[in-house]
Amino acid sequence: MEDIVSGAKENFTRAKDRMVKVLAETPDDRINWSPTETARTPVQLVAHAAAALGSITDFCSGRPVNLPDTAGADKKFREWEKQCTSREEALALLEKNSAAHVALLDSLTPDSFAKMVQLPFGMGEVPLAAVITVGGDHTRFHCAQLEYVQTIYGDRDWHM
Repeated sequence: MEDIVSGAKENFTRAKDRMVKVLAETPDDRINWSPTETARTPVQLVAHAAAALGSITDFCSGRPVNLPDTAGADKKFREWEKQCTSREEALALLEKNSAAHVALLDSLTPDSFAKMVQLPFGMGEVPLAAVITVGGDHTRFHCAQLEYVQTIYGDRDWHM
């Protein structure tokens, strides 16, 4: 169990650190830019990943997330994300929700792995062990989007 939790924490920490680095490499004149009106800006991508991480931590903690479907969730998320316009605000939320997520992972016991958790969007219940990597996975997926936005405005540096 310790190896599984350690792996989940490492996966999450790498994804979160990558997101912080990529946003840091985003110029100030591009943090609120998107290639289309329907695309998220870099700040909105980080804010979204951070807010979603809070929801992931909630459902992994046994607190159901009241999101009946993805279309409604997307509308709600995008309305909220438009209010986030600063690098500092997005990063503060990411740090806060990351700390809570790592604390959750640190609190896991062998018994908690079998605990059933309610997934959002009416996807049913699964054992907690099946979803402890979702926080890292979701964050990493949005890192890829953030990096793609950089290529659209011409940044071809890998920022290693």
